[in-house]
Amino acid sequence: LADIQRQQQHDEDKASAAMAFDVKFQDVTEELRRQVALSVDSKLADIHRQKHDDEDKASAAIPCDEKLERVNEELRCQVAMNADSKLGDFQRQQQRDEEKASVAMAFDVKLEGVNEELRCQVAMNVDSKLA
Repeated sequence: LADIQRQQQHDEDKASAAMAFDVKFQDVTEELRRQVALSVDSKLADIHRQKHDDEDKASAAIPCDEKLERVNEELRCQVAMNADSKLGDFQRQQQRDEEKASVAMAFDVKLEGVNEELRCQVAMNVDSKLA
């Protein structure tokens, strides 16, 4: 009878220990579930915030791109106007150079005529002196 009682007590102790273990295991499992849920919630919140940050950056980039395009267009216009101005300056300078060349040629022709006239006068003067 004592052996049976000891065995029964031993079995009850085992059952009690198993129940305590199950309760502890359920507590640990519940705590782990709670921590996983918190971690998932935190990660989802981070992802949500990052998504909004990315959307904000993207929407801010659009006006930036538009401003950059306007600046580029303005620069293109200024470069075109500058090129037109330089071309006009070049054409005016070329016209002045052509006019100077024309005047120089006319001067050379006139000078040639004057030189010819002087040669003739010198020749006549020499002939007159010789005679």
